[in-house]
Amino acid sequence: MADLYDVAHFETGAYRRNATFLEDPEFSRALDCFVKGCADVLLQDESTGEILIGHRIVHPQPAWWFVGGRMRVGDTPQQSAARNVMRETRLDLAPSRFLGVCATSMLWQKRKQEPAGNGTGDIALTLLVRITPAERAAIDFHPAEYDQLMWVTPEALVTGEQYHPALRRAAQHVGSRKAYEALEAAVQSGADAAAVAAAAKKFVGLQHAARAMGDLPVPFVDLPQ
Repeated sequence: MADLYDVAHFETGAYRRNATFLEDPEFSRALDCFVKGCADVLLQDESTGEILIGHRIVHPQPAWWFVGGRMRVGDTPQQSAARNVMRETRLDLAPSRFLGVCATSMLWQKRKQEPAGNGTGDIALTLLVRITPAERAAIDFHPAEYDQLMWVTPEALVTGEQYHPALRRAAQHVGSRKAYEALEAAVQSGADAAAVAAAAKKFVGLQHAARAMGDLPVPFVDLPQ
């Protein structure tokens, strides 16, 4: 069902997937010229509400970050998110389970590819997937760019000054999305005006708090020399 947080995907004409692979020198030049698209994911334990984050060991963000990565041309955002989760956790989740949370524009001082100092730019779509305790227990972490995983409450992410503002803002939007779902349910169930107004007030308050996080200072984290 479409909702306020959906990431719309339009395919004009008959797109044919191109599996061209760029070697490192070509990809590095591309990074100097183009903004890349990423599908970042917040996996949330539906029983505890905790969110999975990973500690990256490579640029552009060698610190706590989303599970996720680049999108591929021809994929929907949900398909890219499912592929990234499969790669990092070995969980095979249907793309239809991934829900839109927010979009973020980012510039980074450094990148993994040489010359690292040229930096890189991203447009990241953040998606949420709620998993069962059994799925949480089945996570088989295969780190390529992360050295550890951690489960943390959305509240701890939102208030944790050690986390990147993009991660904190996304966690705040998880709360605002939940409030939106409650508002939608209240309207659709025919709840009285007072209940709808209370749900709307909570939703707007959480949205306002998320918007304010766009002004938080962004710390630069470098790798040990």
